[in-house]
Amino acid sequence: MKNKIRKDIIGKRDSLDLEKKRNFDKIIIGKLKETEEYKKSKNIFIYIGFGSEIDTAKYIEEFLMEGKKVFVPRTNMVIKTMDAVEITSLKELERNKFGILEPNKNKESIDKNQLQLIIMPGVAFDIDKGRIGYGGGYYDKYMEYIAEGIPKIALAYELQIIDKVPREDHDILPDSIITEKRTIIQPVLE
Repeated sequence: MKNKIRKDIIGKRDSLDLEKKRNFDKIIIGKLKETEEYKKSKNIFIYIGFGSEIDTAKYIEEFLMEGKKVFVPRTNMVIKTMDAVEITSLKELERNKFGILEPNKNKESIDKNQLQLIIMPGVAFDIDKGRIGYGGGYYDKYMEYIAEGIPKIALAYELQIIDKVPREDHDILPDSIITEKRTIIQPVLE
């Protein structure tokens, strides 16, 4: 079920008109920057957009110029974990074996509880803030023992919002989801 949803949503996302996608990215990042969570945060953890994901890399330089400390994921694909590494420029990133930009393996990571805002990717979401990632479980594992109160915001296109996301007990949900059309923030329905 999750794999079919992934395939369908990534297919729709891949077919987005490039100009429309750029416009949506600008709207979504603009809405993110208007949130209290963003304004209050000094240490921001944000993914580097890959493929047809929201192009977060384009905006990371802006975040840095605004005085934010930016941390991005670095994965260990052998043991399926990730950590947060500070970058001061996109030039510090290199492509991993899947073509995803990541910090160099020699850079020191930060204690995840020093982060003040986590920006999450995902393939599909629902209005109860359910989330389907890419299937590796990297974000669920990373955030399993994160301190209470660190806000988690997911960025997505409206086409990624579906009726119901299948959930598992270990799934970590965002506190809100920002799309080009709305921000989903209501409490999770049990």
